[in-house]
Amino acid sequence: MELELQQEHFACYQALPQLCDTHEETMETIVPDYCPDIARIVDASGCLFLRSREITEGKIGVSGTVKMTLLYMAEDTQGIRSLDYSIPVDYALEGRFGKGVGEVCMEGHISAPDVRMLNPRKIFTRVTIDLCLTLYEPTTLTTCGGIAEKEAYKIETLCENHDISLIQGIREKDFVFSEEIVLSSVKEPVRELLRSQCRLRVTECKSVGNKLILKGVACLDVLYLTDSGVISQMSSELPFSQIIEGKEDAGAAIYCDALLRLTGCEMRIGSDNAPDDTHTISLKLFISAFVVLRQTKSICCIADLYSTAYDLNAKSEQIALSETPELFLRQQMLREQLETGVAVQTILCTDVTFGNVSVSRNGDGCTLRATANIKVLYLDENGSPLLCERRAEVSLDTDIPAAGRISVRSVCANDIMTSVTAGGIEVRCPVEFTVAAATAPCYPCLMSLSAEKQENTSLNMPSLVLRALSSGETLWNLAKQYRTTVEDILKANEMAEEAAAKVGQLLLIPRKR
Repeated sequence: MELELQQEHFACYQALPQLCDTHEETMETIVPDYCPDIARIVDASGCLFLRSREITEGKIGVSGTVKMTLLYMAEDTQGIRSLDYSIPVDYALEGRFGKGVGEVCMEGHISAPDVRMLNPRKIFTRVTIDLCLTLYEPTTLTTCGGIAEKEAYKIETLCENHDISLIQGIREKDFVFSEEIVLSSVKEPVRELLRSQCRLRVTECKSVGNKLILKGVACLDVLYLTDSGVISQMSSELPFSQIIEGKEDAGAAIYCDALLRLTGCEMRIGSDNAPDDTHTISLKLFISAFVVLRQTKSICCIADLYSTAYDLNAKSEQIALSETPELFLRQQMLREQLETGVAVQTILCTDVTFGNVSVSRNGDGCTLRATANIKVLYLDENGSPLLCERRAEVSLDTDIPAAGRISVRSVCANDIMTSVTAGGIEVRCPVEFTVAAATAPCYPCLMSLSAEKQENTSLNMPSLVLRALSSGETLWNLAKQYRTTVEDILKANEMAEEAAAKVGQLLLIPRKR
């Protein structure tokens, strides 16, 4: 006879394994008429703006732009010039996605771009895009914590309680952050913006009632020309906050995991009230926030069962119960010597960026490896701007548990220090890895149960058995083996609790008839 199970059903999202893809874009660009001819390329940098994705059966289309900035020396003028241009990004990842995928978190960056001068009026750009997608699929988690006819069919159950973390919601919000950066009055006015780089960082994300409070920082680096033609740099950390709709029926505490992505950036000299103010830089950032809402649920699972009077036929499935990722911060010092071949007069700016990070298991821990792209813009002894660059491998052995799913949230270089040496330029900085580690333990879930009356084969068997408790054995094991109950064993041996039973102790085990 089929028995009725007491099941709980939890609607949630399942995070699928992260998918990384590499895509290359190339483009020829004509130098606009208002720009002078290019004599020499000094540096090229870019920023990836991922704006949209379209989910269709079997593929995901990704679109955006790569905003490139070219620093060059012009043929007819002295000094450095800047050229901005955009490369469209529009491609599809096919044949890897099921139709059940509901939400996609996009992350991406570009590797060091390769820009070459074809002639003084034309350039060729090749850029490699590293894209990472995390897919979230709606699902239902089913657990079984009881049996309706347990008493009638004399069923004994061994239950385990677990606190699990379920993804209860996904929130996405696009917003604009505007700020005016005022330079000190002792600094020279800004004549021209040459290059800007911006990096976003989440500082806090929490649930307050049915709202989410998201706080972050925009780390901005700007290279510009002063009125006197001197190249100068400005760095600033700009805090911002945003309110996002949370979960209406939040109930228990919600844990928020947020990611920020730039979808656009605008920068100009002057402010809204004073367009000609050359001591002010106006910034407008277009930001996309992706927030995963997790909630802890307490569940009960039947780990084992038997009947003292019936033969049971049970079917179970292993279910994976996700846990809240634990964040780890680990640092490794980077120290590299860059050879310039010429005497260095002044270091203008230093950039340290990273490509994709590989994670490998190393005993009980894991090893993180990343490629650092180091670029230093400097002036030689004649005051001419030059660039030296180098790639370096950063490897770090960590104590982060290797079990479960490990992903690197971010890699960044903090407090970059440079110094002029006899052979060139030395770069030193701590490299910070932000790593998320999550395990998904599996537990058996009872899916169906039927019972049949067992044949009475115990008529000629003793009603009481004397048995020693073996190492690793529990009273549950004995009770199941002899078709009795833990409670009856405790009564027969005048024990108040299971902990009183010791290994090697002789126990009286009453058998059911």
